Amino acid sequence: MLKYLELKVKHEGDRIAETADRKFDELITSLLSRKRKLCTDLVKSINHYSAGIAKAKEVIQEKKKCLTAVIKIAKELKITPSVRAYCDLAQVVYNLKLPVEAELSRVNHLKEKMSPSEDNGQHTLILDEETPDVIIEEIFEDDLESSTELVFVSHVINPCHFYIRRYSQKKEAGVLEKKLENFCCNKNSYLLPSDVLELGARTFIKSKETGMWCRGTITELIPLKSENEKKPCSPIGYKVCDIALLEVFLIDFGSSVVLIFSGYVPAERPEPATLQTIETDDLCLFVRKPDRHIEAELAAVPPLAVRCSLKDVVPRNASEGWGEEAKTKFLGMVNNKVVLMTIFREEDGVLIVDLKKPPFNKISNNMPVSLKDALVFLDLARFKSQLPSQLENNTVLQYSPPKIPQEREEVSVVVCHINSPSDFYLQLSGSLDSLALSKKIQEVYKHEYGKSLAIVCPVEGQACIAKQEDENWYRAQIIGLRSHQEVTVKYVDFGNVANLTLNNIRRIKKEFLSFPEKAIRCRLASIEPYKRANEWNREAKERFEEMTEDKLMLCSVVEVLDNNILSVELFDFSAVHGRRFSINCQLVKEDLASYIPGYTESTAVKCPNEIWECSSRRNSWKPWKLKSPIDTGTVDEGDFKSLSKKELTSRISHVVSPSKIFVQWLSSESILKSLQEKMATIYKESQPQSVKWESSMHCAVYVHDLKQWQRGQISRIVSETSAEVVLYDSGAEKTVDISCLRKLEENLKIIRTLAIECSLADIRPTGGSVQWTATVCEFLSDYLIGAQVKIIIQESDVACALPVKILCKDETGQLIDISEHLIKKGLAFRNRRTDKADVACTVSKEHLKVHLQQENTQLDGCNSETAQAKRHVAPEENITVSESEQKSCKTYKALLHSGMDEIYTFPVIPEARIFQAVVSCVGRDGTIYIIPKLLEVELSKLMAEIQSNFKCLGLLEPYCWKKGEACVVRGSDMMWYRGKVVELGGGTLQVQYIDRGSIERIPQCHLYPTTLYTGIPPFCIPCQLYKTVPIGNFWQQDAVDCLQELLTNEEVEIHVQELPDKPWGKLSINLYFGGMSLSSFMAYKKYCVAEDCQDILKMVRFVCDLLERDIPVLPSYTLPPLPIPGDTFPVRVTHMVSPKEVYICFDPSKNLMKQSATEGDASCDSELVSLDEALKWCNKSVESLPLLTHFQAEMPCLVEYQDGIWYRAKLLSVEEFDPVKILVQFVDYGSFSVVPTDRLRHIPYHLLKYPVQAVRALLAGFKPALYDKNAERIPYSPEWSVEALWAMMDCVEGKQLSASVLALSPEVTISLYEDDENLVHMKLIEMGLADLDE
Repeated sequence: MLKYLELKVKHEGDRIAETADRKFDELITSLLSRKRKLCTDLVKSINHYSAGIAKAKEVIQEKKKCLTAVIKIAKELKITPSVRAYCDLAQVVYNLKLPVEAELSRVNHLKEKMSPSEDNGQHTLILDEETPDVIIEEIFEDDLESSTELVFVSHVINPCHFYIRRYSQKKEAGVLEKKLENFCCNKNSYLLPSDVLELGARTFIKSKETGMWCRGTITELIPLKSENEKKPCSPIGYKVCDIALLEVFLIDFGSSVVLIFSGYVPAERPEPATLQTIETDDLCLFVRKPDRHIEAELAAVPPLAVRCSLKDVVPRNASEGWGEEAKTKFLGMVNNKVVLMTIFREEDGVLIVDLKKPPFNKISNNMPVSLKDALVFLDLARFKSQLPSQLENNTVLQYSPPKIPQEREEVSVVVCHINSPSDFYLQLSGSLDSLALSKKIQEVYKHEYGKSLAIVCPVEGQACIAKQEDENWYRAQIIGLRSHQEVTVKYVDFGNVANLTLNNIRRIKKEFLSFPEKAIRCRLASIEPYKRANEWNREAKERFEEMTEDKLMLCSVVEVLDNNILSVELFDFSAVHGRRFSINCQLVKEDLASYIPGYTESTAVKCPNEIWECSSRRNSWKPWKLKSPIDTGTVDEGDFKSLSKKELTSRISHVVSPSKIFVQWLSSESILKSLQEKMATIYKESQPQSVKWESSMHCAVYVHDLKQWQRGQISRIVSETSAEVVLYDSGAEKTVDISCLRKLEENLKIIRTLAIECSLADIRPTGGSVQWTATVCEFLSDYLIGAQVKIIIQESDVACALPVKILCKDETGQLIDISEHLIKKGLAFRNRRTDKADVACTVSKEHLKVHLQQENTQLDGCNSETAQAKRHVAPEENITVSESEQKSCKTYKALLHSGMDEIYTFPVIPEARIFQAVVSCVGRDGTIYIIPKLLEVELSKLMAEIQSNFKCLGLLEPYCWKKGEACVVRGSDMMWYRGKVVELGGGTLQVQYIDRGSIERIPQCHLYPTTLYTGIPPFCIPCQLYKTVPIGNFWQQDAVDCLQELLTNEEVEIHVQELPDKPWGKLSINLYFGGMSLSSFMAYKKYCVAEDCQDILKMVRFVCDLLERDIPVLPSYTLPPLPIPGDTFPVRVTHMVSPKEVYICFDPSKNLMKQSATEGDASCDSELVSLDEALKWCNKSVESLPLLTHFQAEMPCLVEYQDGIWYRAKLLSVEEFDPVKILVQFVDYGSFSVVPTDRLRHIPYHLLKYPVQAVRALLAGFKPALYDKNAERIPYSPEWSVEALWAMMDCVEGKQLSASVLALSPEVTISLYEDDENLVHMKLIEMGLADLDE
């Protein structure tokens, strides 16, 4: 009975179990069916919703076009009020106020509801076909105050699932890596076959990609020969020896590593895109177990990988998900780059972000402004809200606007593109010669490497380089995005528009962005389409093109309209028509246009009365700020008029130029002699006085050249020990020591000035210039100074220098006119001016801004007193030097700086104390030449003008060049530059580029003399570092090389500290590059001593942190066994530091060592071979060795040399910081090198057992020769000359030598012998480059 009941219960249980299983199967089937139905409905709803949104967008676009047209009409009405009578203003206003809702009412598919779905509170638009109402609501961000930080993308699964690491945690990651490396190298961390691994447990695993030990969490375990692989019922822990597959998630990177036991084939292979797969015979090689101590230590370090998702983007096709192309593009834009991450919010531990280009990286890579915008633009994703993304807080690179002429200004132009007479573009004639710019663009972008500048994600308004139909590349700007592969561009130098694919546009380089746009948008003034038509007909456009095509036109600017559009009248001076005519009027006459209402031909702008010449327009430059000249005194105008046309005998005391000659009347020689005797008596025994000298003070000056005391007036205090004075009895200007100055006695002040300033009348400079060349000035100075001449005063109504003719005797004794002599020599032209104003006065007015207060100012007091002396109207004691005379001399002094001493005017220093600049050159003396950024546009204009004016070869005929002469020089890029001759010699001249600062030796055939541009100040400013003293009081060559490499063509920030003492002196500045003070950097490098180095401590901390980290210390190299002192042995010199300090290598081919040789010595030969073999083996597998990431002085390592082979070396110091470069020494050769970190790798431990092959040794028996200041010295060992170093190299290089050890401590000291057993250094002693050391 009991068995029956048990059997019945068993059957009943089986039946119930079967029924339960069946019911569960039915429920699962029902749920899956419902799930499929809901998914189908969802897809239909999404598609329906997308169609509705597309319809709404289409309607809104139509409304936008309508509003744009209405706004354009409104603007035209504003510009031309008279047209309002012909428009329905009420209708225009109604259209402007028409709401968008009225248009959207046609769309009845959408209704906005709040749905607490998976969007976490985001507004969700859902379908509601029963109600035609449409509700449009603005969607706001959840968190308007989003934060930003710099990050690396460490791993990407898809754009909505990727991991980042914060840039700020870079140092923390390095410390973590070091701790893991130390722990995992410990044998206590090794896994045993009996150890158990559990799901979710923490472990350490070696990454296949980086070779580093990483923290991880076990996410999957599969045992060997398991029947329940990957099923939840499987055990959660297995012994190491039983594991077939182990998957670990790396919490600091976001990726996973899968270890598969060799021979095991998993049912599903892991995806290589998301996992690193390693097949191994021993899991213990790649996995380490943490202990309690390391777990507690690392518990405070959170996972460094943070999961993120791009904000508001979904796959382009929701049913297919993210494609491989989206991930590939994502990786291509962020891989190995620092990007700016904007965090909007956090959802379930995932950061919702956007990735952008960092602000400091403008052009250098293809990282887009916004990554999510780039994916949508490339049609790889779409926005959830379907709203256009905004470029938040980001700017795109744009050109500077073109130079716009002012109203009523007349300029020469060329029409470059025509849409209609009311919409066309022109270029100013000053910017027409763009051949050099165009040629450079073609060179850069026509070659294959131009493809590296491809634009991945264009942005509206972005500057670029675009291809034209002629297959050439031109500057352009993106003005529209037509699709994900097509854009609309406008060529900024011509004005035309084109639709191009991304293959035909490129990123623009900085050198082409600096030039402003050349095309200026215009419309013809006062006319409109014929009979007030809505648009211009084809005949009018064609006729307008015909009249302007390829012609130089005169443009008269009538008005500057909004957006810098010019309303102009164009005039044609073509010889075809035989007369000048207005293009505007001609279109009206030919019934192709009509005047606007209220405007007739009688009120039209008339053509200019004179022929307009297309001459180069010079910029108005502010000269160096000299002391303001004091107003000159006045005398009776008849004083000199009574002497006009009469010959007066005089002596030339000083010559500056033909426009500035100082003379002394012979009748005043007795006065001058008496004055000099008095001053000699008064000041002969005088001592320097404690006087605070100031500008404009009168003084007695001792002139060393003449050994005379003369009267003078201080024009400028140069420094605490020197001053600049004008000797007003000779007209000369000198800079003297303060000790040569004395107070001028009052009885000496009453004597009149004895030098009169004159100018040669009726001549002018050659070459179309307004300034005299140095050649003319030197010729005249050599010819006239000290000569006795006859002067004929010419009539003049101006109060500048006295116009005269000068007659003197030539070599044959004949009396000649100096002006005519200069004309015959080709050094001057006859002045064709009809007015009586002297050329020199005009020059002074125009270029030095010395404005006279009255139009007919009479001649100054100096000239007046001269006339009085001629007539002897008063005794000597009653003739006084009035204040007006002193002020007149002050005026003369100011004129001395007119460019005759320096042919070019002075550089202009920006008024701002802090400004941006580009370093154009670093001189051989360490002078830093900068070009302020605000002057770059003007410099470009000047360069364009020079290229247009000089289209010839250099001066091919013989020419007598003078030092200081102005010229233009053809550079290596075939461009013409302003220059100045600084040194003469042979067939080449040393020429300084005025606007760059650099000095080069140039063949004479590449120069052309001209003073055409000497009135424009140099664009580069010579500078020196403020309160910075170079070692040795001058910059050593290695310091200059460092400055040149660091600064040339780089943009820097300038802080002006002190203005120069002299106009041509150096500006004292603090210079910052990359936020770092240059003075601090050079002081840290021990090139100089600097005060107030604000950044030096920060730099030292950085280096200390870099060099003194607590990292495991590898064993250092061992030295080879050294011979017994007194023994002779063969050596080779592998490296030479100085003639006294060398590195030697023992020659293993011959064993001359005695009984002191150890066992290591006996095996030296075999050991060397073993070292060579070991290094060869390392070079074959060098990629498996990790790169060096921690740096410590004297650390052994492997370094890649220039030949591509890796050698043993040790670290010495950090030499550069951006990028980091390390100074290393090759221990087997003794030589040094500075290398980047990617050429440093960890050295295998077995290579450390070999001793170093190169030993440092000092050579005995000689010392440096006596110091010769003229000899070039070795910078790091100045006691030796460079010549001695080269001579020693010739003695030892590549030769088999012998050596004997003299001492082993404190340093190895040897004697070095040649093959003939003569000491090597004897040749240096014979050459006088060294002395015997007793």
